[in-house]
Amino acid sequence: MRGLLCLPLLLALAACERPVDTGVRALPATPVIDRGVGDASATGAAEQQELDWLQMMPKDELAALERGEGPEVEHNGNRRMPQFGTFRTVDSVLQRPVRLPGYVVPLANAQDGRLSEFLFVPYYGACIHVPPPPPNQIVHVRLSRPIEMPDMYSPFFLTGILGAERLDDELAGSAYTMRDAQLRPYEP
Repeated sequence: MRGLLCLPLLLALAACERPVDTGVRALPATPVIDRGVGDASATGAAEQQELDWLQMMPKDELAALERGEGPEVEHNGNRRMPQFGTFRTVDSVLQRPVRLPGYVVPLANAQDGRLSEFLFVPYYGACIHVPPPPPNQIVHVRLSRPIEMPDMYSPFFLTGILGAERLDDELAGSAYTMRDAQLRPYEP
């Protein structure tokens, strides 16, 4: 959770171009048993690795953030700053059941108004009032079965199989996607 609170400041300092990543290992898995309500899927009862958003960023990009490199956030009028960062992903967090805390940014609804597609972001207000997080700090989710519209002001856990897939959307680009995704209320 500490990374979730520090991420807005760190992301505001990120630079656009970085050297090629030579590989990075995620922190050791923290087994978590998903006790969410709803239908069971491949991730419903499996052990999951709880990720910190910073584990999804290549090591050299994270080091640049920590050094304070990157564009300065400017709030000029009603214009939103452009997205910065890269679409590079971290292999060690891919293709395994994970649980990630964050917030929903709706993209598409089914005909009945239920949510069918969204971006999952590390902090509230991402993609709205400040520059969107870097693409490798956003997860694009398409649900096989739409759900009731969640409260955009509330944190959630997103569970499923994390994959790498580039999405270029007018709101923001994303580098990650999630299969078998399920949204659960955040419980510390």
